[in-house]
Amino acid sequence: AYTDVGREFTKSSEGGQLMRGCVSVAFVFVLVWACTMSNAAVPTGGMNMYEISTRPWLYNLTQKYNRPIQTLAAIPLSEIQDLKSVGIDIVWMMGVWELGNYGPNFDRTNSGLLQHYSQVLPGYTTDDIIGSPYAVVNYTCNPSLGSDDDIRILRKNMNKMGLLLMLDFVPNHTAVDCPWTNSTPAYYIQAPKGSSPPYNPQVYYLNGLAYGGMGWGDPWWDTLQLNIWNPETRAIRTQQLLHVASLADAIRCDMAYLLINQVFGQSWSSQLNSWGWKQPATEWWSDAIQTVKASYPNTIFLAEVYSPYEPTLQSLGFDYTYDKQVHDRLGSNDLDSLRSWLTSNTPQYFQHAAHFVSNHDEQRGAAFFGSWWQSDAAALLSYTLPGLRFFWMGDFEGYKYQLDVHLRREEAEPAVPQVMPFYQSLLQIIGDPVFRQGAWKMLQVTESGSSDSSWRLIAYMWTYQNERRLCVVNYSDQQGWGDIVVPNAVPVNGNDTIPVTDLLSGQTFYRSAKQMQTAGLTVGINSWYASIFKY
Repeated sequence: AYTDVGREFTKSSEGGQLMRGCVSVAFVFVLVWACTMSNAAVPTGGMNMYEISTRPWLYNLTQKYNRPIQTLAAIPLSEIQDLKSVGIDIVWMMGVWELGNYGPNFDRTNSGLLQHYSQVLPGYTTDDIIGSPYAVVNYTCNPSLGSDDDIRILRKNMNKMGLLLMLDFVPNHTAVDCPWTNSTPAYYIQAPKGSSPPYNPQVYYLNGLAYGGMGWGDPWWDTLQLNIWNPETRAIRTQQLLHVASLADAIRCDMAYLLINQVFGQSWSSQLNSWGWKQPATEWWSDAIQTVKASYPNTIFLAEVYSPYEPTLQSLGFDYTYDKQVHDRLGSNDLDSLRSWLTSNTPQYFQHAAHFVSNHDEQRGAAFFGSWWQSDAAALLSYTLPGLRFFWMGDFEGYKYQLDVHLRREEAEPAVPQVMPFYQSLLQIIGDPVFRQGAWKMLQVTESGSSDSSWRLIAYMWTYQNERRLCVVNYSDQQGWGDIVVPNAVPVNGNDTIPVTDLLSGQTFYRSAKQMQTAGLTVGINSWYASIFKY
């Protein structure tokens, strides 16, 4: 157990007031896979996903076990079981596909990248630079990790444990040295017809194929841009997606929104018009996902996407879409903006949203939010919302140093001892069926007495069968008080006085169900924390 400044437990027994407790117990448990899945294998409430950067993880395991662990086949199964034991449903093994020579060589010689490495990993060596996993040559297993059969065996072992395997798909571009760049250049965005070398080096590689990117800003210099308006490109990429689906239970699609017809047309209009490419009648994502699900109906699709294109990709068939708005609005400490986002979108939107405090593209939570306890507070809100609860290796340790995707390790730091028991407790709480299959609804917080601090609190409830939860989060630097009308509070066995248990502190209070339904429950929450009430 632990106690920290600003996170002590206090209690007032008068006036029905509750002050959130913060004692966190290190639970050891196994989460039972007990959700009723839809055809897409997505529960109505939420799932837990853990992202692993595969090659750095194997490097860490090599240090941990003091023996070479460099392939998928060598992974100790106990490491996978540990993830299941804390409540993870999906493991995203990021970066298993074959890379060429161009990308890693570029990553080892580009002056800007080298300067960045020196900042995030002082004292790095050339051996630490392993190449971006997003400059893919082919969707076969990276030979340094094993073979496609090794992926199949890993997936089989994970499935036996009740875990699903997620793999990457990078739809927008390929590595510069993908064989298609020579065999079938029409698969790519080409310099305008009639252009001749030398081409603009800020846009095109030496062969006149555009670097991968968004059509503006700096491109991804180790990649080349595919032309998704070419029917042949659409067909071959669908076949590759089918292959990935044959090896995985779930697929994370990199920068997925860039392939939306409108976005793609705006990004590459001059090149597309020059070569006479016309906007397809249908969206590639809709066609491709339907094709995959015809053969693999339970495949889960996750889209990396940024505002305002999340609803569009949900409508095209994605089971989950990034919701970075929650992350960024928490990071800006603008609770009005965050509250507006939560109330202006539907529960159905959030049911298909993916929430995180960090991932391989973002700063660590402790760095981005300002401290490990602020990151924990962000986690309490992010992971009690509906949808995909998205964890990143290092979250449970409270790390603050970035693991760059080009590198096999990050700067060494000790784990924060308070963070692991916090996540164990939180994962146990959100593992309950009410958070996996239940219905979620925002609630209003009003001023309590003379207090002028209800704006600090965000509240919502979950309901599933006879189970009910009230989540109240204080994502601010001072204590907050407020009254919350809880419409589904009901007497127990005819008794109006019902137990209200804070699952984070373990404290139980007794309150009038009628008062909770009418005047509301008065709640006080210390800074950077929450209460999750069972009632």
